[in-house]
Amino acid sequence: MDDQTRNRRLSIVVFALIAAALLAILGVYASIPVTERRANAPPVNETAQAIRDLQTSQQRAADQLKALQQTVSSDQAEIIRLSEKVTALTGKLEALQQSFASAQRAPAPLQPIEPAKQKRVAR
Repeated sequence: MDDQTRNRRLSIVVFALIAAALLAILGVYASIPVTERRANAPPVNETAQAIRDLQTSQQRAADQLKALQQTVSSDQAEIIRLSEKVTALTGKLEALQQSFASAQRAPAPLQPIEPAKQKRVAR
């Protein structure tokens, strides 16, 4: 056998050994349950997870702010409505007080009572 044939056989044997080793590793990896693989997997990029958490928190805060703004707007409309009612009632109360005060200041004029005239009976 010459050197070229020996090198060729040696390359085939090495290739076969590498292939066998890779198949053995793949077989072991395939036999591990998926949950264990995930537990042993490298952690998810913590920065990316923190960014996602911040975005979620920001969206919640925006939703809460929008709801709060709607509540405040509704409350302001209610306050304006009630203020208008109070103003109307105040006007009515003032008019009533003025009417009462003027009634007390100017007593009703007394009409003199005339003595009853006796009717003459025709005889």
